[in-house]
Amino acid sequence: MKTESLKVKNMKCMGCVNTIQTGLSSLQGVSNVKAELSNSTVTFSFESDSLKEEVIKKLDSLGYPAV
Repeated sequence: MKTESLKVKNMKCMGCVNTIQTGLSSLQGVSNVKAELSNSTVTFSFESDSLKEEVIKKLDSLGYPAV
């Protein structure tokens, strides 16, 4: 299991945090999702490198593109 932190755009409130955490937690093989409003980062654990790309795509589809 690997852990990664990504900086994201457009995170402005706790609703954004909840949307990101719920959206990423729904991906199979992704866990321990934590969005930090104070520094606009998302930290998550994942099983394989291909899942990192899926997380980036999911963030983009939710309206929070990775920087």
